[in-house]
Amino acid sequence: MRILFTAHGAYGHVFPMVAAAHALARAGHDVTVATAKNLCPTVSSLGLRAVAAGIDDVSMVAEARRRWPETEHEPPAKWAVRMFTDIAAPAMITSLQSVLADTRPELIVREEGEHGGPVAAATAGIPWATHGWGSPRPPLSTRDALARAVTPLWHAAGLPAPRASDLDGIGVLDPCPPSLYGDDAPLSAHSIRPETPATSSGANFRVSTAERPLAYVGFGTVPLYRDRPELITEIAEALLARGFDPIITTPDPQLTRRLVSLAPGRVHVQQWLSLPKTLQACALVACHGGAGTVLAALAAGIPLLLLPQGAPSQARMSHACQLRGVARVLDSRAADASTLDDAVHALTGDQYHTTAQQLAAEIAAMPRADHAVTAIQTLLRP
Repeated sequence: MRILFTAHGAYGHVFPMVAAAHALARAGHDVTVATAKNLCPTVSSLGLRAVAAGIDDVSMVAEARRRWPETEHEPPAKWAVRMFTDIAAPAMITSLQSVLADTRPELIVREEGEHGGPVAAATAGIPWATHGWGSPRPPLSTRDALARAVTPLWHAAGLPAPRASDLDGIGVLDPCPPSLYGDDAPLSAHSIRPETPATSSGANFRVSTAERPLAYVGFGTVPLYRDRPELITEIAEALLARGFDPIITTPDPQLTRRLVSLAPGRVHVQQWLSLPKTLQACALVACHGGAGTVLAALAAGIPLLLLPQGAPSQARMSHACQLRGVARVLDSRAADASTLDDAVHALTGDQYHTTAQQLAAEIAAMPRADHAVTAIQTLLRP
């Protein structure tokens, strides 16, 4: 079967799908990944065929600022989703016209934030499925609002307005650990173990000489949320005060110099890290609540300090992790030295580590990526 994966041009959108794409390719299917041009080399380095489609994050944010100048002073929660429905989705729909002609897919698997693939699939009469990011899936009220937001795209393609249930297509591959849903785990989704690909471009921090416990600090690769210097500096200071050596990712050279100067030899800064091996040596993770970083930490049994930056999925993931007892969540706008110190101190307690180990065992018991093959076959049955 010819299968086309579609993903917005950001690591956090592409990476959750890689394991399933590999599994389907191993099973003999012809797999192609359509994403922004800047990510195609990364996808290719992971052993998957890539084709350029859609728009990258930097260009999308720049276009949002141009169209809606007021967003400069509004929290991202008010307008981030609109970027994906009004800017990213039309770009993907346009790109997919030629991609579908070239690849002739029999199935499209889109990641949950990519809204152009379903329109292109419905127009071409191709079934599609949805691959989740790993955060708890949005509630029905949110999906209803999303269906209304993308209705103009469907109408422009000559299609009837979608219902919330239409957006997922024939079904969902969901890498969110069931216990993060509490009692509301979706019964119709196919659970699949989250896996973080180890990229060749990412360095692995060398821990052989580490004398103190290590903590990873990363706020993702999205320019909208990334690198608030004062916040990251305060987190690093709180970690140092509690005896941790921070490992921090940032591409900002000025911030790098500032961080290293806090405690030369103890603060380690990289532009990019391959998380799986790095996290094996860590005892704590501080991040923005992005599903990729959170699930990589939980798979390693590490408790989290979460400071969501405005994306709805980050808020859902942070809330779920706090309820599950594996994280402390702080408002990034109100966090200060005192609240950060309290949170770091609390997370060193045995209870958080015990619960994080329970989550690691739960993730390890989830169906492996090869289950995607069976799930897809099941979903395609009449």
